Amino acid sequence: MEKKKILLTLAIIIAMLILACVFYVMYLKISTKIEIDKRYNEFEKVQAIETKGTLTYVEEDNSAKVEDMDYIMQDGIGAKVDSISLNDDTLSVNINFKLNQEINYQTLGYGYAIYDENNNIYHISSRLHMGNLEKMDYDSISMQRELGVYNKKDIYSIYLSDGGGYSSESINENEKTVVSKIKIDARDKYPLSQKIYIKIFDLGYFTMDKDEEGNYDHNTVKNIDLTDAKWLFEFDIPEEMNKRETINLKLANEIPGLTITNMTITETKLVINFNSEEYVNLISAGKDMPAGDFTTQCKEMLSITDGEGKVYQEARGGTTGDNGYKMLIDATKKDLAKKLYINFKVGDEQYKSELVEQ
Repeated sequence: MEKKKILLTLAIIIAMLILACVFYVMYLKISTKIEIDKRYNEFEKVQAIETKGTLTYVEEDNSAKVEDMDYIMQDGIGAKVDSISLNDDTLSVNINFKLNQEINYQTLGYGYAIYDENNNIYHISSRLHMGNLEKMDYDSISMQRELGVYNKKDIYSIYLSDGGGYSSESINENEKTVVSKIKIDARDKYPLSQKIYIKIFDLGYFTMDKDEEGNYDHNTVKNIDLTDAKWLFEFDIPEEMNKRETINLKLANEIPGLTITNMTITETKLVINFNSEEYVNLISAGKDMPAGDFTTQCKEMLSITDGEGKVYQEARGGTTGDNGYKMLIDATKKDLAKKLYINFKVGDEQYKSELVEQ
């Protein structure tokens, strides 16, 4: 009898714990939704200043320059677009900012959304608010809701790109200007869009103190918001920019342990999608290696070279599924004239095959 009472008590305690977990999960979902709605209500109050610009295609640069655009001023801060480059695998945009105060120009950041006339979302990126701990990417969610494309199950799945970001091209502290380049890589292939829209929002920067030895103290990082203003730039894509000439490549000779699923080269990069159990195993093991050793071993196993002996660099890469990997290399169509080769080594076996047009 006593044993039954103990079992009944344990059952009641377990049931109460399960109920508590269920209620806690429900509470988290409700509180998260409340916070998302609150952030969006504040976000949508700010209307973007809309500007339409004219693009002129420059063949030798494979890009289009913006004609006669002045800074669009808000809260004493100016923004304009200088140039756009677009092909099947890469979109680059140069954004020019003019500030009205002294800031840490090297850490200037912003959010952006790039999309076309059919609301194909090339990419949305929010500014990392250094020093502020946030549970979710609220700005990206708010921008998705503003554009009517919010996917709460996976907010990043709707993007045409699979990665990208921005970096400073030039900084003029005397003029208080910063030219920033947005560069995003296509997940598959960018469409032949007729219009491109670039929305800029949430300008800010961060500061960080140095310790007595002159090293940055990450405990002192501080986020500084500059403005909640939004800029929206609209451009018609030049016809020449939609005359794409992506070249599909293949291996002249098959290599054991390496299966190329897709390989293309454009004016900006070489993209290789392949399956290799050995290479993916090396990538998985990399987390336990010193960074230098890991990089060396990756290059020893797989590299791209040309007939003149140059070794091309991997700009970015990542796994894509079961033994799948996508690699972006800094080789371009101009390099095909030198003959490009893939080098693959497994154990003591070294293989080499030329990359040829399909």
